[in-house]
Amino acid sequence: MAKDSQIKQLAKLNKEWNDMKKISRETKKEIAPLVATENDTNTHLIKRLEEDITTFTQEMKKREFFQYKCGVTTALDKLNGVFGELTIFEDKI
Repeated sequence: MAKDSQIKQLAKLNKEWNDMKKISRETKKEIAPLVATENDTNTHLIKRLEEDITTFTQEMKKREFFQYKCGVTTALDKLNGVFGELTIFEDKI
């Protein structure tokens, strides 16, 4: 049979558990607007980043080094200049 001290300890643990569940529900209600705001902000930033990457890629395809007719040496020279731009773009991201 369980001793009185064990029964009291079990009752105390049960009460603490119920209190913890109540606190977690309250906390969830409290932080829900903050989470939603951050979610919206992150979604917007991700969309803008995707647009920036798409625009950057499209602009790169218009460059001379991307055309076959410019030749290997010219393309390599132009690419050396582009690596600096890529570094700046990555830092911006």
